[in-house]
Amino acid sequence: MGRDSNMAWFQKKSEAVPTPDASKPASTRAPNAMKVSALLGEETVLFPAEGQDKAAVLEALVSAVCRRAHISDFSPFLAKVLEREQGISTTLDTGLSLPHARMDSIDGILAGMAVLKKPLPDPKQRDLSIRVVFLFFSPNKKDAFGLHLQLLRGVSSLFQPALIDQLTAASGPAAALELVGKLEA
Repeated sequence: MGRDSNMAWFQKKSEAVPTPDASKPASTRAPNAMKVSALLGEETVLFPAEGQDKAAVLEALVSAVCRRAHISDFSPFLAKVLEREQGISTTLDTGLSLPHARMDSIDGILAGMAVLKKPLPDPKQRDLSIRVVFLFFSPNKKDAFGLHLQLLRGVSSLFQPALIDQLTAASGPAAALELVGKLEA
């Protein structure tokens, strides 16, 4: 898949992509204005300490995402994503884990990313190592389902081994966001 097809996964062929309004949270922007980097902020890009298991990484990530969205009780979000993780693994052979859930209580996409300096074995598929976790929640609404699927496809296309290698070498959240943003420019 070429660079342009990776970047325009929210855009219908007949639409121009408008410039995102930086004054609005990414979760409230129009879907065709979203970029992965716009869904994230330095406070939702984590570099967890070594030795944590996937559940601990997910808990920290869900907490950060909900805090950024001013959601005080993150427990329903954590429960929903952990329930989803009990099914089939969301880890791809590239080292990207894509935990996600649809939530009734939100109107836009909420997302966060964890970069693991030391790979973590996937609890469901021990032969797969997790290097980056991209977690997101989307609205549990019929009209948001297509966006949910597009985001899954777009993130898995964007987070290929070369980017994952660069992310794991990044010095912190700002550098990681810059790397993702450069690929989307």
